[in-house]
Amino acid sequence: MTKRDFEVISTLILIICIGIFTAIFNKPSAYNFIRDLLYFSKPLLLILLGYFIARLINDWKLIFKALIYLGVGYAVFHIFHFVIFTDFNHPHIISHIRGVNGLSNIVEIFSIALIILGNKHPEYTVFSKKSTKYLCLSVLVISFTLYFSRTMFLGLVLLVLGVLNYLKLNKKGVKYLVILSLSVIALYTYLHTADIDRKGDGIENFLYKLKIAPSEIFSPKFDMKNHADLWDHWRAYEAYCALQGLNETPLNYIGGKGLGAMVDLKFAAPISSEGSIRYIPILHNGYIFILYKTGVIGLLIYVYFLFSLYFQAYRKTDSLDTKNFGNLLSATSLYLIFSSLIITGLYNLQEETAMILGVFLYLKSNSNRKK
Repeated sequence: MTKRDFEVISTLILIICIGIFTAIFNKPSAYNFIRDLLYFSKPLLLILLGYFIARLINDWKLIFKALIYLGVGYAVFHIFHFVIFTDFNHPHIISHIRGVNGLSNIVEIFSIALIILGNKHPEYTVFSKKSTKYLCLSVLVISFTLYFSRTMFLGLVLLVLGVLNYLKLNKKGVKYLVILSLSVIALYTYLHTADIDRKGDGIENFLYKLKIAPSEIFSPKFDMKNHADLWDHWRAYEAYCALQGLNETPLNYIGGKGLGAMVDLKFAAPISSEGSIRYIPILHNGYIFILYKTGVIGLLIYVYFLFSLYFQAYRKTDSLDTKNFGNLLSATSLYLIFSSLIITGLYNLQEETAMILGVFLYLKSNSNRKK
């Protein structure tokens, strides 16, 4: 591992150390502390696992092929599962589809992005026949659509623009950023002027969830007596409760409450298959989650980690490999910057993003060494 790679990865070790140190003063239970220690360690271990697997293979084309065909395999399984197990007469069809067939699959959008990268730069394609490429892309797009996932949708946009080098803050990047911003503004102008029923079926239900997405994350007001309103803004409510916990003393904002600290929801919420729970260890908002456990210090380190990866795309080079692998690394960090708002980002252990990040980190470093 190069010195630069170790410096980047070591920031995650530093976050863990801060959480351990502040936990000494807050005295969590041994169970909660060990659970959080393992939770914060897993992304680091997954990055290292992806890094050393890529190093062992040491063939970017084989790695790309494995990621693409893994995504295609997931997509085929998802489509067949959708056809076999979906009750098409269900009154809330979109919620039913997502509940039965899964909420998202991050590997599929990485597979689509890699195929598009190969389409722009033919030397990065893994397909010998165009028919195979378009068949795989079609299967992936069908599966992607059937997830009805807001996170996957915006994540795919960011990944594709990132791997095509369109999200750098240069003339071309600003152009695409303006187009993306105007598209989002136009979409939300329509959503807020259209009469969309919360209890609507089919695509109307999906559009309603898309409409409330910003307030779901940032809304400062909650009607505790209105369960429907509270559920629509649940991510924001979790973050609100965490900030209320930090307000107990200003020192909490510096180093957080430590590993093992629990967030008090103020009431027993029916959010677990085991029954209602009042105290939760993990939040959807990754930034508030890290702030709660490790304070402003840990949050700044996490933001530094993400943006140090994003700026890999800005390094000037004559090597096409270094440029494109840097773009992959940068695109992955953009996805994590966005997903940290809604699904804990790097610390969402239900996704393979951390391992994929480790793979791209090795590819970028190896291309530098070869150069």
